[in-house]
Amino acid sequence: MKDVAAYSKYRKAIIFIFLLYSISFFAQKTETNDSIAYYEQRINNETDALKKAYLYYNYSNYLDAQDKIKASSEEIFKALKIFETIGNEEMVAECNLQLHHKNGAGKNNETAKKFLDRYFQYAKKVRDTQKLAIAHKAYGVVFWSPKTYKTSKKHFQKAIDFAAKSNDSILWAKTTNNLALLLSGFENKQDSARYHYKKVLNFYQNSNAAKERLVTSYINLGNSYEKEGNISQALVFLRKADSLKITENVAFYKKVIYGKLSNYYKATQNFEKALTYKNKYTAMQDSLNQVNQSIAINELQTKYETEKKEKENALLKNDIVEKKQTQNILIIVVIASIILGTGISILIAKNAKRKQLLAKQKEKIRIQKIEKELKEQELRSIDVLIEGQEKERQRLAENLHDNLGGTLAALKLNLQNLEQHQSDPNIVNKSINNSLNLINDAYQSVRTMAHEKSSGVVASQGLLPAIQNFTNNISSEKIKIEIDHFGLKNRLENSLEIKIFRIIQELITNIIKHANATEANISLTNHNSILNIIVEDNGRGFKQNFSKSKGVGITTIEKRIENLGGSLEIDSHPERGSSIIINLPI
Repeated sequence: MKDVAAYSKYRKAIIFIFLLYSISFFAQKTETNDSIAYYEQRINNETDALKKAYLYYNYSNYLDAQDKIKASSEEIFKALKIFETIGNEEMVAECNLQLHHKNGAGKNNETAKKFLDRYFQYAKKVRDTQKLAIAHKAYGVVFWSPKTYKTSKKHFQKAIDFAAKSNDSILWAKTTNNLALLLSGFENKQDSARYHYKKVLNFYQNSNAAKERLVTSYINLGNSYEKEGNISQALVFLRKADSLKITENVAFYKKVIYGKLSNYYKATQNFEKALTYKNKYTAMQDSLNQVNQSIAINELQTKYETEKKEKENALLKNDIVEKKQTQNILIIVVIASIILGTGISILIAKNAKRKQLLAKQKEKIRIQKIEKELKEQELRSIDVLIEGQEKERQRLAENLHDNLGGTLAALKLNLQNLEQHQSDPNIVNKSINNSLNLINDAYQSVRTMAHEKSSGVVASQGLLPAIQNFTNNISSEKIKIEIDHFGLKNRLENSLEIKIFRIIQELITNIIKHANATEANISLTNHNSILNIIVEDNGRGFKQNFSKSKGVGITTIEKRIENLGGSLEIDSHPERGSSIIINLPI
């Protein structure tokens, strides 16, 4: 009877939990109606053409948020077709603008530019100043390159004028900042760039903008002074950036600020403060690593506890079912004994014995099944472990080739430069300093690989600081390397940053080894979740029928870009240099 009472209480608890789960499920379903099934059902049931077109348009935006670009483009085309049929020109223009962004808004994309042209024609037709500002800003991004930046500049200037006329302050600030980046990066007009930077900064200060935007403005101003060699003024703005109390991405911004402050104080011979901020930079980097490591450990712990609980619930459920079956058999035996009497008791006893044997056999089969599942799970775990080890070996080999190999190649170049200019003290000192920095980079690379091996956390430094540090150590009398960037204010995902850095590092290493170039340029542009990378040199180039299958470097780069879902183009002619163009979704 105690077992029956206990079972009754357990059954009530199960029913109560089920009711709670049902309430939670339907509440959650109410909150997540914005789903694929929701949109498809609404679209299928909608008969009004205009409403259906708007559903396609909103569905496309939803798929965009899910990173389903191809499906998103299909839905926006459906919306465009209906808007064209019913003559809604404004939404036809908006659909074309969306298609411009979805098809890659960067340069050398004629398809994307055609969609932008249609949007621009409508903006001119209706004389909408805000739409004209949006169109010219987009054209500025389309023509953002060392060869066409003058066209880009004209569009940015027009976009600023139209944004001011439409009283769109945010659009004006973003476009003005783009123009300042162009003036600083392409034309090296730091006074003009700072003039625009300060206008944007003044707007952010008077509009209660997020502190992160102010930090970015101060860093941009510091970078501009740094390009002129005015380290003392760069320090002023970096200290202002450091004094702001930000609430988002604190570790990332502080790491950038501390790293620059350390370099600035080192350049002014204030080694004590340089060391202080270097330690802060390292501490902030370690803090980022610990956060990522804690997240990884917590995820593993949650997964382990969930699997353990599911197994316990399965075993408990089986025990309850078996106990219930046994109790039913006993009740039947007692009732039958009372009704049928002693004459049938022998038959009941034999029947009960037979059922007990069946229950034992079933229990035996259940135990064997559980043992089999446990063994299969153990084998799967071993397979996963072996596969992980193989991937780790491959990753380590790629690290040694791409990262450490490139650093050693640069070190060799510096030592050759030192050997050829032993009589020039300036070149000797510079080559020695560069060589020491490269040796330190090699040490840091080995240390980073060891750290990644032990903690599973891939995070050492930001993408732009890493590229700038690498190129600073390589630049010498033989080759000068410049970096232009736009739209990389925020950190990317750690593993993606490292993959992008290795691609650029391998390309620069190839230039040093094979191109015999004296100048190289690295351009990075982030726009609408597309990162455009251009690596150019004035070296010897190569023939157009160059086979990409030759050489570990190009093959590795092509494979990595393909795995990241990107595209690679090579433009080169003998004795006219080469251009490597990469587009990556981020």
